Amino acid sequence: MQMSQLRPAYACAAQYGVKAVAYGGPGSGKTPLIKTAPRVVLCATEPGLLSLRDSDLPTWEAYTPAAIDEFFAWAFGSNEVHNFDTIAVDSISQMAEIYLSEALVKHKHGLKAYGDMAEKVMTHVTRLYYMQRKHVYLVAKQSISQEGGGLAVKRPYFPGNELNVKVPHLYDEILHVGLMQVPGVAGQVRAIRTMATLDVTARDRSGRLAECEPCDLAALFAKCMS
Repeated sequence: MQMSQLRPAYACAAQYGVKAVAYGGPGSGKTPLIKTAPRVVLCATEPGLLSLRDSDLPTWEAYTPAAIDEFFAWAFGSNEVHNFDTIAVDSISQMAEIYLSEALVKHKHGLKAYGDMAEKVMTHVTRLYYMQRKHVYLVAKQSISQEGGGLAVKRPYFPGNELNVKVPHLYDEILHVGLMQVPGVAGQVRAIRTMATLDVTARDRSGRLAECEPCDLAALFAKCMS
C-alpha cells in the first residue's frame, strides 16, 4: 500500500449506496415502498404483490431455490443490472424459508439444514451489501421477541438464530414501517422509523435521518447520501 492510494472517506461511502432492511407487520406498507425507490428491480420470493397491481416495475418471480439463484447470478454477473439503481427483495425472510425447506429435505439433521440455509442467504446479502453504485432494499417479516422484564420487542424475522444476528448487524439501515406517532403530527401516520425505541428495533448509520421519515425511498436514500 502507498499513501497515494488512500481516498477520502466520503468517496468510499458514496460508491456503495444505501443498504437497508425494512420490516413491519402485515399490511404495514413495506411492499408499496418499493415503488418509491430509484430505478428499481424486484426479486419477488412470495406472490403477495397485490399492493403493486398498479406498477410496471421490473419483477423476477423467485418462488424456488433455483429461481432465487438465477436472479442473483444475473444481479452479480450481468451487464443489464447497470440499468438499475436499486435492487429489492420481497421478502428476504421468505427467501430464507424457501432455502430452509430445500435443506430440510436434503439433511436429516435440522441443525445442518439451518446452517446450509443461513450460508446461502448470507452469501447473497453480503454480496448485495458490497455492490457498488447500488441501493439495496430488503423486505423482512416482523417478529416479536420477549426481552427482560417481559418487554415485547419488534425486529426483522429470519428462521433460526444465525441470520437474526448477522443480517441486521451487517446492513446500515434497519427501518420499521407502519402506522406510528410522528413528532409534531397529530394522530398516527404511515412512516418509516429509523431510530430504536424500547419496543422497536431500528438503526440509521448515516446519521442523516430524522426519527421518523416519510414513505419515500428515493428521498430517504438521497438524504442518507447527502
